[in-house]
Formats: sequence, structure tokens, C-alpha cells
Amino acid sequence: MAMTRTFNVGDELPPLTKTMTQQAINLFEKSGGATGPSQFTDAESARSTLGTSSTVASGRMSLTFATELLRRYFGPEYYNRKGSVDLRFLRPVRPGDAVTFKGKVSAVAKEPDGCRVTVEVSATNQKGDTTAAGTGGCIVPSILVPADD
Repeated sequence: MAMTRTFNVGDELPPLTKTMTQQAINLFEKSGGATGPSQFTDAESARSTLGTSSTVASGRMSLTFATELLRRYFGPEYYNRKGSVDLRFLRPVRPGDAVTFKGKVSAVAKEPDGCRVTVEVSATNQKGDTTAAGTGGCIVPSILVPADD
């Protein structure tokens, strides 16, 4: 008996909250091969480059967490093969910010190799400011989606 899972327009994904620390930002930048000071790892570089008083997290960190949100929802066995996310970065994320990533299914469409489930994604800081927004999704095998009656 094949397991089915329903994806309906309007379904909300369980939110994912991440607290940005300078240590996490530094580790993230180092994992990408960055060496030396940058606006992400050094306050003086941030002042001279961005005109800000502190560092900021790169948009790539938000993209990584949005990917985590979707991977948890669809499961890595599907998302890692046929998933994607596209974000626009709207406000800087700073050390100390708690950013909550949310998603809501906006479309489900049949495709030759399954169903494409599209999700509207947003990231909001503890002040209620939207820091990023976009879409993501995944093609899931037809065996996971019940047939139309």
C-alpha cells in the first residue's frame, strides 16, 4: 500500500526560527572559504563598506535556512533531488536577530514526473520586519499525492 500525502493550497509549513549570532555568521562565512575581514565578519569592514555600525549576515545564510524549511517539509529524499528556492533579500539581518522562516503552499500542479508544489516563503525578524521573501517548491512523486476524485 503506497503512502499518500496531501498538499493543499493554503497549507502552512511549520515555522523555523534561527537566532543569528556573530559566531554563527563567522562560521558560515569560513565554511564558504572566506578568509580575512568582510562586512559579515568585521565591524570596521561593515562600517567602511556598508556604512553600518555592525556586521550583517549574508543573504546566503537566509537562503540556507529557507532551504532547511523546505527540506524539512518535503523530506530530504525529495527536496534534495527536485527542490528549489528563490529569495529576495529586503532588509539586513544582524547579529542578535531572531529570524522566523515561514511558508504557505500557493499552488499544486500536475507534471509528467509528479506534482509541483509551490510555496510562498518569507523571513521575519523579531521586530516584525520582513527580511526576505520569495518562492520555493518541490516536485513530489505522484504516488505521494492522492489522485483526483
